[in-house]
Order: sequence, then structure tokens, then C-alpha cells
Amino acid sequence: MSGRIGVGGIILLVVGVGLAAFGIVERKRQSEVLARDSAADARWQVEVTHGQPELKVPDLVVPGQLQAWVDTPLYAHASGYLKQWNVDIGQRVKAGQVIAVLQTPDLDAEEAQAAAQVKSAQSEAELARVTAARYAALLPTHTVSPQDADSKRLDADAQQTTLEAARANLQRLQALDQYRFITAPVDGIVTVRNIDVGGMVDSGSANGQATELFHMADIRRMRAYVPVPETEVTALPTGGTVMLSLREFPGRLWPATLIRHARAVDPMKHTELVELTLDNPDEKLLPGSYLEAHFPRRGSAQALTVPANTLIFRASGTSLAVLSGEVVHLKPVIVGRDLGDRLEILSGLSSTDQVVVSPPDSLAEGAHVIPHEAKVTP
Repeated sequence: MSGRIGVGGIILLVVGVGLAAFGIVERKRQSEVLARDSAADARWQVEVTHGQPELKVPDLVVPGQLQAWVDTPLYAHASGYLKQWNVDIGQRVKAGQVIAVLQTPDLDAEEAQAAAQVKSAQSEAELARVTAARYAALLPTHTVSPQDADSKRLDADAQQTTLEAARANLQRLQALDQYRFITAPVDGIVTVRNIDVGGMVDSGSANGQATELFHMADIRRMRAYVPVPETEVTALPTGGTVMLSLREFPGRLWPATLIRHARAVDPMKHTELVELTLDNPDEKLLPGSYLEAHFPRRGSAQALTVPANTLIFRASGTSLAVLSGEVVHLKPVIVGRDLGDRLEILSGLSSTDQVVVSPPDSLAEGAHVIPHEAKVTP
């Protein structure tokens, strides 16, 4: 009886020891798992992506403003008062059409005075001519000296010169008569009228400040000056087609032609002006309208693009956080064009590199991370 109890006790003891050992092993395993999970939680969870070949590059979109091909302010060449105007803003005019008429009392008085001076000069010149002729006739009789005869002849020449000057002055004033009429220099539309009947008109000859009477534009052809970043302008050839979009015509594009480069870079903005032109036969486009010029761009077979939120800016320069396994390496790169949501990387990046997306500011060289492939590349 006592032997059987001893065997049972031994069995119970062995089972108890086994259970205790299993509990110890299980707790150790759980501790190891907990330590491993804690270490994993202490590392950054990062999304990674890869550089993509630059196959399709979005257009470079640059704002600008439309201008009329001919945009002309009209001034008076004679001072006076506005007698009448014949056209107002928005009206179409033909080249040579009279737009306004001036009253020029000062010019009228100067012209009358000049005409009187011509008559006086004619009389003086005729008297000097007759006197010189008489002295020349008396010269053989020795009743006048050769010196007196020469003096009268030269005086006649001087009076004739005075007469010619008076006539030239009268012709100048008579020519100014045509400037009583303000005429259109080209076919176009009147866009501004700055004066009304009775208003004083200053030609600017006295104080250098002329009055702009009207402004007109020929909008059958338009132009636009657009500032293009200096890094992009070399890829835009003269004669190339550029599409224009305007807010007042949503969804519609207008083809324009790049006709010239300024050949100079603005040192403050680092842009170069290019001039675009386009026909406007239906005159729907208006000068002063805001536009967006869509310049086509080509991709580079050697360049890769990455999301714009992958760059790291440090004192040492621009870099990308690239993974080697699960270890971070900050790789210096040279950035090319800004393609909007992506950036062109000219050098320093391989297509096999895993690039960290939205790297934390404190991410350092040699840091250990847990990478996850980005589901959608930005």
C-alpha cells in the first residue's frame, strides 16, 4: 500500500516538474518575442519607392498676358482744344479715318504772323534786288564804287535768304494744319478715350508732357511675352508651337508660335522672355487677358523622377534617403526640373534604389528602419 503511494507521488512530482519547466520555457519565449517586438516598434516604419524613368513629362505651364500686335497711343502734334470726337471706345476704325478735330487758335495766329513776315520779306528782297541792279548798271559810269555795288548785291542775296526762311516757316505752320485732325494710323479698335469736347490738348512741345487722347489696338493678331525659367528655355526652339489656355474659354486651347527669345536672363527672377504670336481672325481674344502658356517638354532617357516629398535638405546639400537592406544611407543627388508632383534627378540615383518617402526630419545616416513598399507612388 505504501509502495503504490510512493510511485504515485513520484509520478505527480515528475508531472509538476515538467509543467514548471514548460512554464519557464514559455515565459522565456514570450519575453524574447516581446523584446523583439519592442525593438521593432522602436524603429521607424517607412514607405519606400523607386525612381521612375522620365518617359512622359508634363508641359511647362507659365502665366502671361495677351497683347495686341499693334497697340498705339494717339497724341496731338499741335496744341489747342478738342473741337469734336467722332469715335468712342469699342468702335472699329480704318487707317486714315478722322477720330477727332482740334481748334488751334495759337497755331492760327502763328500762321497769320508767318504769312505777314513772308510778305514783308518779299518786299525787302525785291527792294534789295532792284537796288543791286541799279548799282550794277551805274558801275561802268564810275558814279558808284565797286565796293558799294558788291555791298548791294550781297544785301540782295541776304534778303532773298530771309525770304526763303520766312516761306519755310510758313510752310511748316501750314503743314501743322493737318494735325488739327487726329487720324487712325492703322485699322483697329479704339480702346481708350481720355478727353472730351473743350478739353485742352498739349502737344508736349512746351513742357515735354503730351496728352494721350486715344488708344487703339489692332487685335486681328496677338502677341504675348512670357517669362520662362532659364533652365527650360534652351529646350524651346524658335518656330515651335505653344498651346495657350484662357480662363474665359475653359477647355479650349489656342495654338501660338514662339517667334523670338530675348537672349537675356533676368538676374532677379532667372527667367528669359520669349515672344509668342497667334492669329485672332474672329477677334474673340482681347488684349490684357490672362493666359497660361503650355510649353511641351521632352523626357530624358538618362534621368529618373522621384516624388517631390522624398528630398532631404541639409547643410551638406540635397540628398535622398536610400536603403541598403534596412539601413538608411543619405545619398547626395543633383535635382533637375520641377515636374510638379515629381522631381527630375539628373545624377546620384539608380533605378534599383529604394527611396524613403516623406523621410522624418531626424532621419540620420545609418538608421535602421522597417521598409514597406508604397502602395501608390505619388
